[in-house]
Amino acid sequence: MPTSVATANLLFRLSRTDAARALRTVLAEEPDLVGLQEWYVSRTDLLRRTGDVLLVPSHGLLRLPAGRPGYHWVATIGAGCAVGARTDRFDLVEGRSVLLSGLGRAERDDYPFGAEPPRIAALGIFRDREVDRTIALISYHFVAGAQTGGAYRADRPLLVARHRQEVRRVEALVADLQQDGHTVYAVGDANFHLLPLTGLTSSWTGREDGPATIGPGTRKIDDVHGPGPATSVRLISTPSDHRAVIAVRPD
Repeated sequence: MPTSVATANLLFRLSRTDAARALRTVLAEEPDLVGLQEWYVSRTDLLRRTGDVLLVPSHGLLRLPAGRPGYHWVATIGAGCAVGARTDRFDLVEGRSVLLSGLGRAERDDYPFGAEPPRIAALGIFRDREVDRTIALISYHFVAGAQTGGAYRADRPLLVARHRQEVRRVEALVADLQQDGHTVYAVGDANFHLLPLTGLTSSWTGREDGPATIGPGTRKIDDVHGPGPATSVRLISTPSDHRAVIAVRPD
């Protein structure tokens, strides 16, 4: 049975009406697994309209009941990442937040006080009731501004080092989860065109010349990395500035 996995950066500046519409647009495609970025804790009630929500870190204490059935969500209290799995196929086993980089000095002008905020990934482990396996789903949002012209920038060494660190930490997490026997997906906004992740396969492999996930052209910073190549990939437009990505892989 194939597994469809979506990733969507739903811009934090969206109005609540547009944020809700963007989420509905993605979930209307009925993906089995979903990763969100820029989905901050202030939007928790919107998630509850589509399922139950575990806020992390909370030692499992902040699991909010669903307003209506649909998805099991794991959402970080900080940094705006979330993962979800369909309740009609998956059971939530564990939810965690994973620190990728801490508070640091910014090399960009668009952050207040010259500070780069922490980056935290959301991790959900789900038991698949239709295939004998557990799935680990990671949603990440790497630091922006480290790439230009298809390569790391020479004029922003702190930003580049931070981005490399975040990538290494996700790759190490992937390796650990695979060692534990889970089928692993890592989805999100890399802020880096066609970024590879060791141990997984980009959905854009063999599709490098396809349309962009943000803006015009072919720039692809949003990806669904998984076990082997995707059999199909689609882009979904929402009120956000990013296009959501939905990739399908065979089990």
